[in-house]
Amino acid sequence: MDKLETKLALLIDADNTSYNSIGQILDYSHKFGKTIIKRAYGDWSGTSLKEWNAIFKEHAVKPMQQFQYTKGKNSTDIAMVIDAMDILHSKSVEAFILVTSDSDFTGLAIRLREAGIKVIGIGRKTAPVSFVKGCEEFIFIENIVPTHNGKHSEKMAVENFPDMETKIQEGEELLRKAVLNTVDENGVVLGSNLGLMLLKLDPSFSPKNFGCKNLSKFIELYPSILQNINEKSGNMINTKWRIQS
Repeated sequence: MDKLETKLALLIDADNTSYNSIGQILDYSHKFGKTIIKRAYGDWSGTSLKEWNAIFKEHAVKPMQQFQYTKGKNSTDIAMVIDAMDILHSKSVEAFILVTSDSDFTGLAIRLREAGIKVIGIGRKTAPVSFVKGCEEFIFIENIVPTHNGKHSEKMAVENFPDMETKIQEGEELLRKAVLNTVDENGVVLGSNLGLMLLKLDPSFSPKNFGCKNLSKFIELYPSILQNINEKSGNMINTKWRIQS
């Protein structure tokens, strides 16, 4: 099926997500397919989520009311999980986008993937590793929401990691693993295959996490691993890299 025609269910944990980021998240979700279900979960009877009213009107997101019957119990999470399973069994979508940074949704992500459904997570950089790894792909909100000046800031993405040197080292290890799994018998790695493998190894992978605007810039951080050998065919450029000996 055409990727753009993939039917999506986008479920938002409003208790765990800022309403300010929803517009950008919805815009970004178009790259994964056609969103036919857009729902946000929370207790709308109080005042803490009152700003969401504008989101419902502007973006046609359906509010799913869940009262907090017992203090200290997260009824919103339970309602979202139940709803997701109902949607799964209806067989109306091919993929889920779970917008949350809560580890409680790790089990849901794993269960949906066991059913052969693609799961994309969108959350903050504070999202627990268990949930990130439970998704097939995970996008950090900080990488898709503009800064106050209206532009995406690669510097902002980098500064959210307290130890960038450690992050760069982790990137090197990740790249080496990806290269090992994609290099052909001639020592050549195709850029598209490498990008997919990086996501398989780390669902949260994004060049922006390393202060880079694209995959090529990320690879250039590690000249001892790969050498660019781009080939131009007509108007198309086939991005290729040769493994360094």
